[in-house]
Amino acid sequence: MSLIKDYKKIGFSKGLISLYSGKLLMDFGMKIFSLFLPIFLYQQFKDINIVIAYFVVTSLGYFLLGAWGARLINHIGIKASLIIATLWRIPYFWAFYNFTDNPWAYLVLAAVSVSMVRTFFWLPFHTESALLTDKKHRGKQMGILFSAASLLSIAAPAVGGFVIANWSFGSLVIMAVIFVVSSIIPFFFLPRTKEEYSWSYIETFKYFFHPYNQRMEIAYMSKGLVDVVQAVFWPIFIFSILDEKFQAVGLITAGVLLVGLILRLFIGGLLDKFHKTKLVKIGIGLNATAWLLKIGVVSALQVFLVSTYHTLALVVLGTSVDTLVYEKAADRGHYADEYTMIKEMAINLGRVLGLMFIAVLLLFLPLQVSFFVAAFIVLFISWLK
Repeated sequence: MSLIKDYKKIGFSKGLISLYSGKLLMDFGMKIFSLFLPIFLYQQFKDINIVIAYFVVTSLGYFLLGAWGARLINHIGIKASLIIATLWRIPYFWAFYNFTDNPWAYLVLAAVSVSMVRTFFWLPFHTESALLTDKKHRGKQMGILFSAASLLSIAAPAVGGFVIANWSFGSLVIMAVIFVVSSIIPFFFLPRTKEEYSWSYIETFKYFFHPYNQRMEIAYMSKGLVDVVQAVFWPIFIFSILDEKFQAVGLITAGVLLVGLILRLFIGGLLDKFHKTKLVKIGIGLNATAWLLKIGVVSALQVFLVSTYHTLALVVLGTSVDTLVYEKAADRGHYADEYTMIKEMAINLGRVLGLMFIAVLLLFLPLQVSFFVAAFIVLFISWLK
């Protein structure tokens, strides 16, 4: 009961509500689609290396373009940047709707589009989140917001799997784009935030490669690699375990996300009472063991049980890391967006290097080797202090 009373005392600014209302609509549209994207690409090309190459190019694109986008935001503003990022998702979805007509051409269009989406969206979104959340109750606020996202995410994979199984991937694309485009509406109600990115493009890379930032960047690079293993290799793996049934993949994923819903609220409350770095370390230990358990999965029941355990691990680590990140960004004051840019670059460089390393390993070893890599690399997130 005390936990419920604590949450009732939390206040959300109108700007934070507008920001996350748009984000929730966008997330739902993307999540009914993104779980099945690596599976779709693998089915189309029958080559895991092409799937890996696509995600390498999109992550590398953001790594190289992010600082340019940050400079551009100085002129157009955070609100306009979020709206432009949303509009860039239209050619992205259009590419996948027409994909089978010319797979290579539309794969290039999709890669360019998603790189532009990330360039215009993530820096202003994370900067706004850091500035609009309340320092005293940031853990609880993030717990509630992430739980709201989880609530929608529960339905997303089930809906996506049902649509593909009963209609087509094209129908799923149409549904996704409707939700994503509608996310523009709440962004129009965002307050004007005065935040200027002060580094030039070259200065950004100088700061990124400065020895002072190496420890922090290795932690974020590790997070990027682990996230991409979860997003790319795990869906392809469970798709094969579940006899290549899209609906089964969606239903099991939905069930696992349901388990994580209450956990997020509970962990969010703990974050404001306990040291964040301690919870990060606990989350790292849980994640490492979860990835090792995934190596031995051979049945649908095991997929569900191990995924449920991993959900607990992701809730502890993800919520605590994200809250810690926003605290660090907010503590930078005027330099919140510069800190966020370094973090985003590190995450995407971690994805690029990690995917390339795993691609080499897959020449000799089965797909499960990516889980072993994630189990080891996740340990380096502890370097974030």
